[in-house]
Amino acid sequence: MIKVFGKEGCNKCESLKKILDNKGIEYEYIQDLRTLMTVASKNRIMSAPVIEKDGEYYTMEKLLEVI
Repeated sequence: MIKVFGKEGCNKCESLKKILDNKGIEYEYIQDLRTLMTVASKNRIMSAPVIEKDGEYYTMEKLLEVI
């Protein structure tokens, strides 16, 4: 299952959730700023959302290339 790490007021996070819903892709949405910052920092991703899929971490743009 895909994990989406987002934050409150994030337009890209909301857009990604709609895209995943429309494609029928199951995901877990985690809205916790501390967790987002930790995951983003460890993976050198500088903007929300950060997505984990099969143990790999992606920006929204990179994820859309692989799904």
